[in-house]
Amino acid sequence: MLAAPCCHHDIAAQLRSGGGADLLTRHGILRERFADVLTDSLRAALLRMNGYRVEVVEFIDSAHTPRNALIRAVRAGSSIDPGLASEYAELTRNWRVRPHLERLLAPGDV
Repeated sequence: MLAAPCCHHDIAAQLRSGGGADLLTRHGILRERFADVLTDSLRAALLRMNGYRVEVVEFIDSAHTPRNALIRAVRAGSSIDPGLASEYAELTRNWRVRPHLERLLAPGDV
C-alpha cells in the first residue's frame, strides 16, 4: 500500500479544541505543522498495529511542498510489538485526539 497522507486538518481541529500543550498549538502555522507530524506518526502506528511493515519516506523534495511524506506499507502478518498499542494509546490520550483511520479500523465503530 502506498499512501500520500492528506486530511491533516482532522487532527489539527482536535488539537485546536483542547488537545495537549498550548505552546505547540496556539499559533495556526505551528499547530498545522505539528498536526502533520502527529497525524502521519499515528497513521504509521495504526498500520503497524494491524500487521503491516511500515516506512515513512519523503517522496517530493521539501522545496516543492512541506507535505511530502509517503507512507509505504506491506502486509507482513508479523507479530505486533505489544508495547506499540500502549504507546499509541498514551499518545492519543495525552493529545486528546482520535484519528479518523482509528475509527475506520475499529470493528462496529465506523
